[in-house]
Amino acid sequence: MRGAALLCLALSVGAATASETGADPFDAAIAAFRAGDAGRAAVLFKTLAEAGEAEAQFNLALLYAEGADLPQNPRETLYWAWRAQIAGIPRAEALSQRLTAALPDEARADLAERLERVLAPGIAAGDARAMFGLARVLLQLRPEPDAKRAYEWLAIAAALGLPEAQGARDAALAEVPEPDRFAVQDGALAAFAEWCRAASRPAVACAAAG
Repeated sequence: MRGAALLCLALSVGAATASETGADPFDAAIAAFRAGDAGRAAVLFKTLAEAGEAEAQFNLALLYAEGADLPQNPRETLYWAWRAQIAGIPRAEALSQRLTAALPDEARADLAERLERVLAPGIAAGDARAMFGLARVLLQLRPEPDAKRAYEWLAIAAALGLPEAQGARDAALAEVPEPDRFAVQDGALAAFAEWCRAASRPAVACAAAG
């Protein structure tokens, strides 16, 4: 994990290092923010965020939240905060939850679709964290939660070895009435076989999928 949240950078980042010369883009962004150049920090964080750097995604969300050299925008704040929390930044979750609660249904649907599109390549390549993230989008962000599809992706992510997906899968199954659980689990196995057929990088176990 990188350093503390952007709003705390002035306190959490120590003395100048070689990174302030621009050797590392993330640290160069921190240095720019500390020097009062939030605009340069935003450019650097945006480049890193689009490349999948989780801490940069969170810091970019904070820049949008504060309106620091970027117009304050809850839609972009939420998008990057969700990207960060899906990538495993716990601090992004509180920001996401607070803003998601006040989001109109139309904006929730738009944001969910945007996240689903950006997660699709990772899912096709077998990224279990992207699958776990999609399940969270389906359960927590969609105006009408899709518990069935969410369980399927949790089951696949758990099968691919993501530890946090295992607990979430079991919790989701516990919410299903007991007589329906076999059907739900059969659906997850069918979804796994469907993913195997479409995956750009299928798992070894796909050879055993029906």
